[in-house]
Amino acid sequence: MIDNMLVIDAVVHPYDLSEENQVATYRSQLDAVYAAHRMSFDDAHRAHMLTYDEFFSDFSYEALACAEFVESAVDFAIIHPLPCLGFVKGYLNDPSRAGTFQRMHPNRFMLYATVDSPDLKVAIQQLKQQIDDFGTTGLKLYPAFFYDNLAEGWRLDGDQFATPLLETAQRLGIKHVAIHKALWLPPAPREVFEVGDLDTPMKRFPDLTFEMVHAGVAFVEETIDLLSRHPNLYLTLETLFAYVLVKPQLFGKIVGSFIKHCGNDRLLFATGNNLAHPDPLLKAFLDYRLPEDLMQQHGLQQFTQQDRRNILGLNAARLHKLDPAKLMADTANDEFARARARHIPGPWSVLRGVTV
Repeated sequence: MIDNMLVIDAVVHPYDLSEENQVATYRSQLDAVYAAHRMSFDDAHRAHMLTYDEFFSDFSYEALACAEFVESAVDFAIIHPLPCLGFVKGYLNDPSRAGTFQRMHPNRFMLYATVDSPDLKVAIQQLKQQIDDFGTTGLKLYPAFFYDNLAEGWRLDGDQFATPLLETAQRLGIKHVAIHKALWLPPAPREVFEVGDLDTPMKRFPDLTFEMVHAGVAFVEETIDLLSRHPNLYLTLETLFAYVLVKPQLFGKIVGSFIKHCGNDRLLFATGNNLAHPDPLLKAFLDYRLPEDLMQQHGLQQFTQQDRRNILGLNAARLHKLDPAKLMADTANDEFARARARHIPGPWSVLRGVTV
């Protein structure tokens, strides 16, 4: 907790960017991912930037968990497995490895599934296997598949792949669908990262909740329109939350606009750890105040404590039917809580060999 507020990190995903998993011909994409990490921090938090060798590794769940729960005031986190995104040979975050770690710490982590094939039968089998193995009720999707040096885009409202996949997912017990949007991943077609294909499936599947991951980094007006019309849409603020450090005016304008037009009850704090580190983002958000000129120019209201409470944790708790009191009780004396009570180490302490 931070300032007596529950904190749920809606997206974490330790990358396997080890040399063995890299695709050498995708060097520019690999370097762009590292640049995105570095751009998540201002000069005052350079210690939170992973070095080149630290970032391009098979990042451990132990290092991620320590960053979340010992180095930072996060209480619970949601793991998003990541498929092959072209610049790696296999999964970027393997669902089997993710599920194994989640099972070790069920009071601290929830797990989503993912699929890694444009072949509908294969994708459904992958999803069913992960549900059978780990009991997940969430599904993380990317609007492109990368294979055979190709990047094939697809739409969430498509009849050949997306609709039957969602129909099957719902039948298998999936309740939440998170899809990467707004943040383009070349060489996939740019247009599949737009948000217009969300409208139809949100109408077609009213009992599913949809999370727009990276909401706010582009298509802000379109996102507000969708959020205002679809009560089953949530905005996962991965990447945008780093703006509180590096682009604070823009952060305030976008988040303030979401609250102005749609309220504060469907916005989710997320870091994308290890793309960013939670601690500086949380502390900056706690202290953040909308500038007077920004409020006057755009008709925004100052952030309230209830805005912060909802965004940092209560919205995610309601979305996933988590009881905050039980969550806090279940983690009050676990290994992470005891370590944090003893000493709060610097960033990436497990990775950097610091005893906690």
